[in-house]
Amino acid sequence: MQRLLQFPAAEPRALWIALVREAGLRQVGTQVGLTLIVSLLDVGGLGVAIRLLLAQPGGIAMSLQVSLPILFALVVGRSALQGLASVRREQLQNGFSDRLRHDLLALVLAAPANQVQTVGRGDLLGLLVSDISRSTLALDQGVRALQNLMALCIYGLGVLVVARSAALPLVLGLGAAATAALLRRSGAWQLGRLQTQLNGAIQRTVGDGLHGLKAVRAAGAEPWLLDRFALETMQVRQVLQRTVRRQASYTVLRDGLALAVLGLWLWLVRSSLTPEAVATTLLLVYRAASSLGTVISNLRYGLGALPGYGELRRLRQRLRPPGPDPHTTTTGRPAEGSEGPAPQPLLRVCWHDPQLTVDLARGRLTAVAGPSGSGKTTLLDGFAGLLGEERSCWELHGPAGASVWKGRAGARRWRQLVAYAPQDPVLFEGSLRDNLLLQRSGSGQWTDAALRVWLERLDLVHLLARPEGLDGRLHLSLDCFSGGEIRRLVLLRTWLIDRPVEVLDEPTASLDPGSATLVRQIIRERCRDHLVLVASHDRELLAAADQTIRRSLCDRDQARALHD
Repeated sequence: MQRLLQFPAAEPRALWIALVREAGLRQVGTQVGLTLIVSLLDVGGLGVAIRLLLAQPGGIAMSLQVSLPILFALVVGRSALQGLASVRREQLQNGFSDRLRHDLLALVLAAPANQVQTVGRGDLLGLLVSDISRSTLALDQGVRALQNLMALCIYGLGVLVVARSAALPLVLGLGAAATAALLRRSGAWQLGRLQTQLNGAIQRTVGDGLHGLKAVRAAGAEPWLLDRFALETMQVRQVLQRTVRRQASYTVLRDGLALAVLGLWLWLVRSSLTPEAVATTLLLVYRAASSLGTVISNLRYGLGALPGYGELRRLRQRLRPPGPDPHTTTTGRPAEGSEGPAPQPLLRVCWHDPQLTVDLARGRLTAVAGPSGSGKTTLLDGFAGLLGEERSCWELHGPAGASVWKGRAGARRWRQLVAYAPQDPVLFEGSLRDNLLLQRSGSGQWTDAALRVWLERLDLVHLLARPEGLDGRLHLSLDCFSGGEIRRLVLLRTWLIDRPVEVLDEPTASLDPGSATLVRQIIRERCRDHLVLVASHDRELLAAADQTIRRSLCDRDQARALHD
């Protein structure tokens, strides 16, 4: 049986168990129960038919007036329950795959920064696009295998009871199908693991091509990208073809052995068989071999899809923190000293890292200066709670006192107070309004007139004259805005969030002198009611700062330590 199920190690068995538990024993059990009833009705119909065909002289035979209504009721009932089972199976598949995708995205968004850095874009896209669907397929095929195995057992017992001595071909047919499975190994687990690796490679190529479409065209690298995509898709197709060939060869071997066994049996007992018995024997052997073949095929297809779920579990493990938050209690609440609400209003904050300290105060502009590569962005990421959270501590001061937030739990709370405009501005494929407001709660205050005022201040009001306006969808595979426009739109998004703390990385980069002057004016205005931290090479902005944190190339080791 170990070889028949094609389990090369304990890992597939553990994954099957984990997959069923995650899907929910109740849903899986309901599905199996429905199919069990369908199988009983199927066996009942076959039993009535076999009793009619194999009625022994002097035995109890059913009349057509009795048997036909019974057969009709059994077939109709079986069809109705089978339809219900199909609906439940579809609900299970859709709900389970949606839940896996939602949970994975939520885990990526909530994971510590150092864990997210270990995840490749292709691996994540491969899971969301393909491997989660394969996880659902593995569950479905496993449930189907269990259902078909139960149906086969009930079917076999029913035939043994009804057909008695004529059931010997059934036993021989089952033996032939099992022998074919032992002789033709599928290698489904190994092929499934290879397909999982190739899925990630394909998604990396697609992601690189779409994310850097302009760079590909500018470099004339279209043939390189297409060749890379063709090679990886060809490898996936080869894996699928090998799987199909092995499955087809198994089917041929199974049917050939079953027919050989049946032919030998018919030749040995040919003198004692009636035409009805020969016809029924053929039906029994074919049905038995096909049923067992279906069980084996379900297991093999499920086993081939199971590595997708294994990859999902490995990625989730990588995204989870390596240990408990040192500043969080076993109940999940922040440890003593990291509780307390955010001061209202927030007047000052001091961020501590083992190697860095940043002190901000309302009304004062704090700037970070230094050459490229000195760790300015790393410092901003750490201050904003996006990097090295487990080693960070924030002291928040207000008129009524102070609060101390620490570790990952403190970082999650701190990020709710920070609006951050990263160095690389990003727009999303939504409308201009969606890009500015991101559908936040409370964004109803930003009417069209209010947004127009802001766009006028940043010399972006011309964007409203576009045919799409505020609500048309932006298609960004090729940039539809200039770099300066994207920079100002992302800054505006940060200011519209209107949180107590604002962190701006290179806010005047790629701006013309007039636009840079507008941005500098707004930054100074925001300092009156907000705590503002900027990193910049802009001499005028640095000159306007109340305090400056100087970074040098010697500070690279500090930045690297924060990343590691």
